Amino acid sequence: MSQVTNYTVDNAAGNVVRADINTILEAIRTNNSGGSDPSNPIKFMLYGKSSDDTLRIYDGSNFRVIGDAGEDNLGLLPRTGGTMTGQLFGDDASVAASPAYSFDQDPDTGMFRSSANTLAFSTAGVERANINSNGLTIRSRGDLRLGDSNNSNYIALQAASSVSSNVTFTLPSSDGSDGQMLKTNGSGTLSFTTVQGVPSGAVFCLAVSAVPADYLECNGQSVSRTTYAALFAVIGTTYGGSGSSFNVPDLRGEFVRGWDHGRGADSGRSINDPQGSQYAQHNHAAGSLDVENKSLTGSATKIAESFTHGVTSGIFSRGSNQNDNLTPDSVDTSSTGTLNIDASHDHSISGNTGNRGGTGNSSETRPRNIAMMYIIKT
Repeated sequence: MSQVTNYTVDNAAGNVVRADINTILEAIRTNNSGGSDPSNPIKFMLYGKSSDDTLRIYDGSNFRVIGDAGEDNLGLLPRTGGTMTGQLFGDDASVAASPAYSFDQDPDTGMFRSSANTLAFSTAGVERANINSNGLTIRSRGDLRLGDSNNSNYIALQAASSVSSNVTFTLPSSDGSDGQMLKTNGSGTLSFTTVQGVPSGAVFCLAVSAVPADYLECNGQSVSRTTYAALFAVIGTTYGGSGSSFNVPDLRGEFVRGWDHGRGADSGRSINDPQGSQYAQHNHAAGSLDVENKSLTGSATKIAESFTHGVTSGIFSRGSNQNDNLTPDSVDTSSTGTLNIDASHDHSISGNTGNRGGTGNSSETRPRNIAMMYIIKT
C-alpha cells in the first residue's frame, strides 16, 4: 500500500526522481490506500481505506464510500437482483404521483411516505391506502375485497358514502353459538346475541292469497306431525288430528276474539272454543198505545122482551110484574123494568216492528270488515 499527498515529480537526482515515480505508481496501483484519508486530494481521486477495506472517491469536499472491497460487486446489489443485508433508504419527500419505490413501466404506482410515520400506497398517481399507528386506512370508499377460491368473485366491505363522524366497531373476543347474530351496544362494541324469530304457532293476516314458505293457511287442513314437528310441539291436537297427523286452525270466514284469560269480559272459554253469533238482550219501542177499561151503566124504560111459553129468549131478565100468560111469541109492550149493562173489557194487541238488517246472508251479524287470509307459522 502506498499513499502520496500529490502526484508531482520534482527535478532532482536520478535516484530521487526514480523513487518519486515508484511511490506515485505504487499509490496509483493501490488506489492511494492508507489508514486515513489522503491529504491534498483532488476531485474524483480514488482512495482505498485500509482500516475497513472500503473504496472511496473524493467529491470535491469529502470522500464518499463506493463500496466494500471485501465483497463481490463492492457489496452493491447487481442489476439482476440479490440479497440486501442493510437498510434501503428511499426519498422521504416523494409523493403519490412519483412514489419512492415504483416501477420502470408504471412510475406513478408504488409505495411512498405520505407523512411522518405513515406508509402510503398509490396507483395511477392517487393515494389509495396507508398504514400508520392507527391501522390500515382504505381511502375514498375503496373496497376491502375477499376473493373466493379461484378469485372469480369476491365479497367486499365498503364505507358509507357519507360519514358524519368516525365509527369504530370492536369485534367480540370469541365466537357465538349456532344461529346467533352480531349486535352493537350503541357505542361500537359488538357481541353475539340470539334473535328471536317468529315462533311456531303464531297466526298472521296475509294481504294476498299466496302462502309464503314456512307457513300454512289456517284452513283446518290435516298435516304431518313429522314434517311440521315444531308446530305440532306447540299446538298438538288442539284443533283436531289423530295418528301421524294433526290439524291447523280453520279460520276461514271467522272473526278472531282475544282469549279472556281471566279478565271477565268473555269468561268461561278456552283456546279454540268456538262461539256462535248472538244479539245482546234489548227492547224495541213500538210507539204510544192508549188502552183503557170502560164501564157502561144506566136504566131503560119500555123494554120489551120476546119469550115463548113463559121462557125468556132474550138477554134481559123479566121483572116480577110481567104477565106469564101472554100469547106465545107476543110482545108485552107495557112492561117496565130496570136494565143494568156492564161493558167492561180488555184489549190485547200483538204485532212487530218490521224486519231490519242487510240482504244476502241475513243469518249473521257482522261489523264492517275486509277479507284477508290467516296463516300460521310452522
